[in-house]
Amino acid sequence: MLPLIIAFFVVADLILIAFILARARLNDMKVPIRRDLFAAGAPRRIMAIWAHPDDEITSAGTLSALARGGADLTLVYLTAGEAARDTGYSREELAKVRREEAKAAGALLGASHVEVLDLPDGGLATTDPAAAKAAIAGQIQRFQPGVIVSFDEQIGFYGHPDHVQTGRWVREVVNEGAPSVTRLYQATLPKALVSLALKLVQAFRDNYPADPARGLPSATLAFPIAAQARAKRLLLDVHKSQAKIIADVQPYYDRVPAWLYYRLFDREYFTLAVDR
Repeated sequence: MLPLIIAFFVVADLILIAFILARARLNDMKVPIRRDLFAAGAPRRIMAIWAHPDDEITSAGTLSALARGGADLTLVYLTAGEAARDTGYSREELAKVRREEAKAAGALLGASHVEVLDLPDGGLATTDPAAAKAAIAGQIQRFQPGVIVSFDEQIGFYGHPDHVQTGRWVREVVNEGAPSVTRLYQATLPKALVSLALKLVQAFRDNYPADPARGLPSATLAFPIAAQARAKRLLLDVHKSQAKIIADVQPYYDRVPAWLYYRLFDREYFTLAVDR
């Protein structure tokens, strides 16, 4: 009996060691961990600005943790996501469905406000930039966030043109004014996770540039999200109309328990793009 008990603990230790090594290889342990995004004394109001309902998945653990910690969270989507393909809905139907999904996502994350604007999905690159930036500035003026989270302006996380345009406009609006905003963070990934995504995620394989210099910006902080595993997992089910793309960008999420999945992928990464 004793040999079996010893063997059990040896196997358990080996599994634990393998898990720790895998997590260390996938993550960048040199990126400092931060549990808050706000500057000292800044108003605890955060706004996340995305192109489409479901884009908040990139930073959902962080947003959930901050909202549950007392921050006032506003989600802003520039489009209703009506151009998504292979959903079984017409564009008009899909716009309504995804607006409802955005509201449900906000409720799950603890957002005080959810705003879905009327810019054209798939057409941000050809949209009048002055009008788009005025719409973004209007949301910032209305809710007065101290911190904004959005996409980067170079690759937009994995290369979607709407993401890139959103990141560009948000940064320009912040740089040109937005006096309430003290910090702008852009969602990013470390090199190891980009390499994994290029192997497993079709969206990355189709759109991510071969030249690393044109890819995601380097992370300046990592936000721990293991405690938000349940919220992030439930969020994936909120966006039912996007089940196919979610299965692509979150590989094996439905085969691995959330408590384990989000201990392997236990942090979300950001670059601090504006700090003033």
